[in-house]
Amino acid sequence: MKNSAVEKHFDKVAASYDLGKEKYSFYYSSLKRLLVSLIGKNKVVFEFGCGTGDLLTSLKPKTGYGMDISPRMISIAKSKHNKKIVFSVMLPKRKFDYIFMSDVIEHLEDPTKTFEQIFSLMENKTKLIITMANPKWEPLLMVWEKLGLKMKEGPHKRISDDELLITIGKAGMKIVKHDYKLLIPINIPFITDFANTHLEKYLKHLAFIEYFVAVKS
Repeated sequence: MKNSAVEKHFDKVAASYDLGKEKYSFYYSSLKRLLVSLIGKNKVVFEFGCGTGDLLTSLKPKTGYGMDISPRMISIAKSKHNKKIVFSVMLPKRKFDYIFMSDVIEHLEDPTKTFEQIFSLMENKTKLIITMANPKWEPLLMVWEKLGLKMKEGPHKRISDDELLITIGKAGMKIVKHDYKLLIPINIPFITDFANTHLEKYLKHLAFIEYFVAVKS
């Protein structure tokens, strides 16, 4: 998909984006906890595709930089959050300890080019974290969207594990961790807690969040 189409979509939904996230707060709270477990707090962090900045801000970074293709998303992020965190439509010009993107890779026009850009921001110790919806959930997600039960995804194409491994490799990186989290991404009393606590380890490949950690090769 063209960046212009992605930009137009996210500019269009920017005003209602945070309200939409509130409706799915269980998922976003779980995603924040996962990112804290992988990155920690008080780190030097860059988020690629930051939206309105809530994920990056939740990490309480020592130095934070959020970039998004949507000027309207960036405008909202600047108005909401700590002025110490920089939000911009431009890529930064420095190195980071951690770089992450969440629910972004499926919207990229040219993933290889994007990862090459990210590679230039990495040091040898830098970790890149990618989280995305497990492609196995795509049919259900599209049904939910048609029923108005989730935010509109906009132009996107789910990427397979094999495609991601190849793309990451072309950009000079390698995957050092690949895992899944959150078997049930909505809060159903008793059922969600039981499933995510006791069943997830047996059914990991069906969990909603699929994530990868990459470093320089």
